[in-house]
Amino acid sequence: MKCTLSSKERLLSSISLSEPDHVPLVFKWWMRPYMSSERDAWKNQFERVEKSLKLGIDDTLGFGPPLLLNTDVKVRVRKASSPSEGSLLIKEYETPKGTLRQVVRQTIDWPHGDDIPMFTDYIVPSSRSKEYLVKNEDDLESLACLFREPNAKEVKAFHEEAEQVKRYAEKKGVLVECGSSYIDYPVWGDYMGLLVGDALAWLVGIQNAMVSAFREPQFLHQLLDIILEWDMRYLRLLLEAGGVDVVVHRGWYENGNFWSPKMYQAFFAPRIRRLIETAHKSKVNFCYIMSEGLMTLLKTFEEMNVDILYGLDPVQGGADLKKIKESIGDQICLWGGLNSAVTLRYWTRQQIEDATKEAIQTLAPGGGFILSAIDQIFAETPWKNVMTMIKAWRESGSYTIATPT
Repeated sequence: MKCTLSSKERLLSSISLSEPDHVPLVFKWWMRPYMSSERDAWKNQFERVEKSLKLGIDDTLGFGPPLLLNTDVKVRVRKASSPSEGSLLIKEYETPKGTLRQVVRQTIDWPHGDDIPMFTDYIVPSSRSKEYLVKNEDDLESLACLFREPNAKEVKAFHEEAEQVKRYAEKKGVLVECGSSYIDYPVWGDYMGLLVGDALAWLVGIQNAMVSAFREPQFLHQLLDIILEWDMRYLRLLLEAGGVDVVVHRGWYENGNFWSPKMYQAFFAPRIRRLIETAHKSKVNFCYIMSEGLMTLLKTFEEMNVDILYGLDPVQGGADLKKIKESIGDQICLWGGLNSAVTLRYWTRQQIEDATKEAIQTLAPGGGFILSAIDQIFAETPWKNVMTMIKAWRESGSYTIATPT
């Protein structure tokens, strides 16, 4: 496929709802740090970008500022066991305003050793978490004083990291995309980007959050405001560093399978709109991740002025590609189109080719489309199937083919 634009120019053209030289193709490798085999793994995001560009597909680079515990917060982790519960991990954060405590069952599939990260999907199920970190309104003062601003030395180190990424991105003509859910390069602290609803699920559990929306809405609003302040600090540090093309907001636990449009409007939309407005003041594009349950929220995304919607999955995510294109395709750049976990793992070569071509034919006309397999390429995804998708994209990704005459 002939390339007349740099990768960054191509992606920015799609984000601006135009037709670039051809449909961009970007894969996410959050849980797989290699392409064809582990023998050819990359050591950092720069090596990954080199491999992507050599393959003829697009990629992005990023950086992230620190989220740091206050110096007067004391952290303790210990193990316990009981005949009924088995092995337990107990973690406590002692703050000047009180102690936060969480307890998880250390099952055989627990991936974090003898620690409990604050932000991980493994603590969301109530079958795993015996006690969530935040239980009620009494915990909010402690939570609010958990983190601090980075000091001058830490900000300088972050800016140096950011400058390295920006220089490399400029040299290679690659988009700078910050805030995605997995970062495979050095960061400080235990933070993963903009995450209002996801942090809510990690801190209290998704079931407890939904019950609180009905029984204790004020508690939920207060908790979300604390999370939003973390996000605003993160976003401010990103924007002060400069050179960011896109900021990414995680919305996996904000989806319409959990929250009705009315609930979404009450608890999430005002806060996400604040993040979007802040990004736009610095002329930075806002990407929203939601890989399922998005059909009931399409018009809300448009009203919030989202620039990019990442996560269009027609198999597991229930995304109606045609309806999405007709509804918001002239207002929001659409990113996705293919399923990864099922389509790229189990379908036949012909089925993968057909799914790729259908996604391009449905979503590409008129521009504003970035092809991807949602939500990432997994370790168990056969490389031959990824290459089948790439081959079909090369055959169908030209706008002279995708756009009906």
